[in-house]
Amino acid sequence: MIKAVVLLWVRGWLLCLVAGYASPAAADYLNEADQAPHEKCGYCHELDGNPRMTRYPRLAGQQRDYMVKQLKDFRSGRRTGEMQGTAELLSDRDIDIVSEYFSQQAVKLPQLDSQPGADQRLAKSLYQYGDSTRGLLACSACHGAVGLGGAAIPRLAGQHEAYLLQQLGEFKAGQRSNDVEAQMGDISRLLSDTEIAVLSAYLSRLKPNKNNSLKVLDERN
Repeated sequence: MIKAVVLLWVRGWLLCLVAGYASPAAADYLNEADQAPHEKCGYCHELDGNPRMTRYPRLAGQQRDYMVKQLKDFRSGRRTGEMQGTAELLSDRDIDIVSEYFSQQAVKLPQLDSQPGADQRLAKSLYQYGDSTRGLLACSACHGAVGLGGAAIPRLAGQHEAYLLQQLGEFKAGQRSNDVEAQMGDISRLLSDTEIAVLSAYLSRLKPNKNNSLKVLDERN
């Protein structure tokens, strides 16, 4: 049992290591490893989709269709980043299995410090209402009142703050452009860096509503 766990960990570590640097030979070896597709994601994202490393997104409870699109975009090069090397190892069937698996996992919400009141009010206003004076669409218009998203629109509630901050920054800088009709790029460029920071903090603390099919394990006191 211990040997199997160690082997899985090593394989996952190798996948992360070669995500951006794999030679064709190494990629072929990893692709032939005797693993379920989701196990290839385990080292970075954890097997339950709740990574402790905040640079990696929580996949647990994420929208299935959104994950399918992102993995295919990574594989095709439409979205760039360290996931490209791993996505290139996945078939369409693998992508479907991985996305379905993680969409069914429970979201773990860790204990986080409270967001300062003024920051929270600003973020909530931007999220729920946007700002019509500068043509800023409310985040809730697409991602829903409690940040659950839907279909190809991602769940934001409970996502890692650092990951949200990075992605909004990449959209704003034009480093990520695989959004539908460039909507996220347009929206993020209307936000100041301060607004991006408070929104990221707010969304990471936004508790997904339990009155739906999403499984939530609340570790907050």
